[in-house]
Amino acid sequence: MKVIPQPDRILLRRQIKKFSHYIKGVVLDVGAGGFKRYDDLLKFDKYITLDINPENKPDILASADNISLEDGSVDSIICTGVLGDIENFFVAIQEFYRVLRPGGVILMTEYLICELHDEPYDFWRFTNFSLEKIFQKNNFKIIIIDERGGFFSTLLQLQLRYLIDRFNLYSHWWTKFLNPCFKLCCHLAIFFDKIDKSRANRKQVLGWCVVVKK
Repeated sequence: MKVIPQPDRILLRRQIKKFSHYIKGVVLDVGAGGFKRYDDLLKFDKYITLDINPENKPDILASADNISLEDGSVDSIICTGVLGDIENFFVAIQEFYRVLRPGGVILMTEYLICELHDEPYDFWRFTNFSLEKIFQKNNFKIIIIDERGGFFSTLLQLQLRYLIDRFNLYSHWWTKFLNPCFKLCCHLAIFFDKIDKSRANRKQVLGWCVVVKK
């Protein structure tokens, strides 16, 4: 699969790795796509993929709001950038609660700023406040809400996504020659966000990583 460096991709994997110690036992990856995206970052007994697209050949072919698992059957759930694509996301959160064992953990990431994607199934964006309320109303205990990126990463992410879509970069062989430049820009943007501690910068985050416990 062709990969184009983007700030969100880099920061997302960093967040998963940073909080990976919360994930253990039987892990359910909700909206996994066509492969086990984070099995190299996590320690687990069993990694189960769930996806709604049969072409991805998941272990469980199902929607996040109708998970075909028994109550209390998994120890951990990882779900990245999926909740915003579910029309009835409150039902999905209730399903997560149902299939988790007591003390089970969810590691979830969501977007605040992002281009339109997966149309026409791109429904929602989330603030840290909305994510906190959603999980609290469904009886989860909030462990961590961690921001992802800042003004510089967000700006570059939008610019790169524009170039990718405008010039269909994934379809061209010569894109690989641009990737070193894209990667350098990504790391520079992430560095500038790291040193800029201002509230103005923190208000322009790409999104959030949330860890909650049943």
